[in-house]
Amino acid sequence: MKIEVSVIPEYNRLDESAAMAEKYNAHFEYNDFFLPAVYMNQEEIDKRVDKYLSCGRDTSMDTMHGVFLDMVIHSTDPSIAEYSKQRIHQSMEIAKRLGVKGVIFHTGLIAGFKEQKYVSNWIRVNAEFFSKLCAEYPDICVYMENMFDFDYELILKLSKELEDVTNFGICLDYAHAAISHVAPVEWLRKCAPYIKHMHINDNDLINDLHMTLGKGKIDWQEFRRELELLLEGGIMKETPGILIELKSLESFEESIELFNHVFN
Repeated sequence: MKIEVSVIPEYNRLDESAAMAEKYNAHFEYNDFFLPAVYMNQEEIDKRVDKYLSCGRDTSMDTMHGVFLDMVIHSTDPSIAEYSKQRIHQSMEIAKRLGVKGVIFHTGLIAGFKEQKYVSNWIRVNAEFFSKLCAEYPDICVYMENMFDFDYELILKLSKELEDVTNFGICLDYAHAAISHVAPVEWLRKCAPYIKHMHINDNDLINDLHMTLGKGKIDWQEFRRELELLLEGGIMKETPGILIELKSLESFEESIELFNHVFN
């Protein structure tokens, strides 16, 4: 099973980041353009885009984390909804400049809030907005990530609504799933037909700790076995790229050694 992996480049250690990516045949997932200090400052955006592109790397398989903090396109406050949509479009424009494969956004859900009016509105607004966004940027994939959602029910319903949109899919954050109300392997099984990208790191099954793989309690052998079964059975339609989502290059290197041991 050939898995494409990604590392988060450290902007102030870019040469080291590029060397790490080359060593492990990894791609970049840019993780700074969702920060208000960056996206609210056009000069900072330009500086970072230019520096990333100056590496001379092929960015066509890279990904980028789009805005998500406080972004609520389904808000019933028109000002909040419109601002959120504008910032998402800004993320897509940055992604276009970088030449990346895809951009990750979050569901923006209030975890556990199942009031029918709220649920119906979330599905309708997100389906309408992201179908148009994907049509506007046909060469960039849009990946919807589970944050602290209690279960997979709504992200799955949205994915079914958008199953004909070829550049839309789920980014399953397996560590987030591990601290939800449903076992992470069940998330993997249920969402499999729509998963196009993944995030992994370890935790204590209680908090989102972004620990080095193997330092927490997530069962990575179970993860590998289930992923293999879903791919071999054709339930998962494509092998997803996987970001080993950690806070330092050192943690990434320690984690990818375990990752390669598990998968090879």
